[in-house]
Amino acid sequence: MKRLYVDPKRITLSPGVSLALSPESSSYLVRVLRLQVGNSILCFDGFGQEYEAQLTVADSRSAVLQLGVLSRSIPTPTPRLVLLIALVKYRIETIVQQATELGATHINVINADRTQARLPKPERLTNVMSHAAEQCGRVWIPELRIGEDLESAANRCDCGRKLITVPETEATEFSTDLTNTCIAVGPEGDWSPNELQLASEAGFEAVGLGPIILRTATAAAVALSSIRQRWQWQVPQV
Repeated sequence: MKRLYVDPKRITLSPGVSLALSPESSSYLVRVLRLQVGNSILCFDGFGQEYEAQLTVADSRSAVLQLGVLSRSIPTPTPRLVLLIALVKYRIETIVQQATELGATHINVINADRTQARLPKPERLTNVMSHAAEQCGRVWIPELRIGEDLESAANRCDCGRKLITVPETEATEFSTDLTNTCIAVGPEGDWSPNELQLASEAGFEAVGLGPIILRTATAAAVALSSIRQRWQWQVPQV
């Protein structure tokens, strides 16, 4: 069944609620998905709640949904899978999309020493995450932070396992332990020596992703999928 993200800041989802959609969502349901009055769709709030809904007004600019029964309720995902990702100039949206699809529970876009790009607007990346969640079946949207430096993010991290990717480090076999895990992936020019020292002092362990030097977007996807694979793709339930 097709799915639609509903911003909980706009309306609280509950059975029987009538939901007037934005022009963008209305056009998506009526023109793209070709839904008609009486057709069903799933609505989720990004915080673990998903409801069945029926289209009651099929207008491409002002469609209306009637919410029905709760179809899924998933508690806060555990263990946490945190991605600290250095800001890159061209592919940050792709990285955020793939991290959402791969089960990251938190995404922190880091303003690294060697970053040469402007910080993206939070609304832009939230939109990317919500669309990715619609497509991949998630009911939790990752918690997003933007603009911290690595030192601040590393010192604030309280995960049981803290990892930082470093080129030319021997390929790492990730742990099967279901422990809150943070993985930091650097920019195209890699982390600076100062950042690596600060991460080490904060308890981060250097890990390698193999002998081939990967671009940031590829490295993030490889790191997250490697961790999830070692967890048998069962957790975190998102």
